[in-house]
Amino acid sequence: MIYYVINSFLNIFFIFLKLSWWFWLFLILVPLFKSTFLHWRQERFRYGKSFNMIVLEIKIPREIKQNPKAMEQILVALHSLRNAPGTFREKWIDGEITVWFSLELISIGGNIKFFIRCQESKKSLVESAFYSYYPEIELIEVDDYVLNLPQNMIEVEDRGMDLWGTEMFLAKEEAYPIKTYSDFESSEETKQYDPISSFLEFFGKIQKEEFLGLQFILAPAAPDWNKKYEKLVEDLKKNKSSNSNSPDQNAPQSYNRTPKEIDVLKKVEENLSKLAFNTLIRFIYLSPKPIFNNAYARIGLNSSFNQYSSIELNSFKANKEVTTGAKIWDPPYIFPQKRSWYRKAVFLNDYIQRNCPPETFMGKLITSYIFRLNFGSKRFLMTTQCLATLFHPPTSLVLLNETHIEKIQSRKVGPPPNLAIFGEEKDIEKFYE
Repeated sequence: MIYYVINSFLNIFFIFLKLSWWFWLFLILVPLFKSTFLHWRQERFRYGKSFNMIVLEIKIPREIKQNPKAMEQILVALHSLRNAPGTFREKWIDGEITVWFSLELISIGGNIKFFIRCQESKKSLVESAFYSYYPEIELIEVDDYVLNLPQNMIEVEDRGMDLWGTEMFLAKEEAYPIKTYSDFESSEETKQYDPISSFLEFFGKIQKEEFLGLQFILAPAAPDWNKKYEKLVEDLKKNKSSNSNSPDQNAPQSYNRTPKEIDVLKKVEENLSKLAFNTLIRFIYLSPKPIFNNAYARIGLNSSFNQYSSIELNSFKANKEVTTGAKIWDPPYIFPQKRSWYRKAVFLNDYIQRNCPPETFMGKLITSYIFRLNFGSKRFLMTTQCLATLFHPPTSLVLLNETHIEKIQSRKVGPPPNLAIFGEEKDIEKFYE
């Protein structure tokens, strides 16, 4: 009896599928088509003229009196340049996406340099933001340094080199901040510390033929990014010592928080009050094979980022899904050398192009490789205060003893407005042309 019931049910089910297959296929294909179409339009926008990027080298002076708070104000100014699709046409026809820029710290054989990569059309605005808070520095447009790197894995092997790379992301929810520059400050001069000195020490100790690169790829997030964490804040305002289980339901609620809980709540609320960027942190190490030492790169990178960790707040960890190494015990447990080669090839291209993962599912699928799917990169939100802690022109505390940064003696300025000009009228007209 049960057999006939099951058999009848299956027959009805297969007849239903036979008659309605087109409907289910429609429900599957339409979202895939929309995702593919949107990815195509976004790629057209990204490679259009409006996305034309330039690289500016940040020349560091001999002395900087400003603390990282100045860099935070620069990031606030850069956040105001945010663009985002606001209409159907902008999203689906123009394919507009929020334009990202990158802050970059590199070391070429121990020679450390700072860069910002931005839209060519925004160059004057970026310069104004920097000069407003760091009048002693210089921003100079230069050729992109990545042009001197191997452009693919074949060229890496032809040069007798190898590479290692990874991405860093936050271990906890984005509402929790890392330790910021204010946590490293002290009223006592002997106890003051600039956290970027750890990176500079790490970057400055590599050998002449080696290369280290650290990218902070940033896209301004919506100003209301913090709304999704309103419940988290409410939960932090409560704890297990509350009287919510009191038999008197009409009794007013009271919460007895510990000093640590109060401090965490204060830090989270302060963090959520800041503007934020969609952030991707990417690190690469290139070296000739005879002196290749990825252990130094891993340990140095982890050590530099660990100083920002806080047990109660947040910390960084490496993204194993995009790390270039692949072992036999890592999923999918086959062809570890081939997987590692593809991981390195994709990672090198992403570093050179400053790629961010596509926003659509089909975009990620289309840009995947058989041994390296493009679903691993993780962008996350970081506030201006946290980012300024990670990347800023070194303070005088660091520059006093730092020998790996080429320092400018003084910044070039224009002539005074009342400078006398001698010559004929036609010469003066040429001067103003």
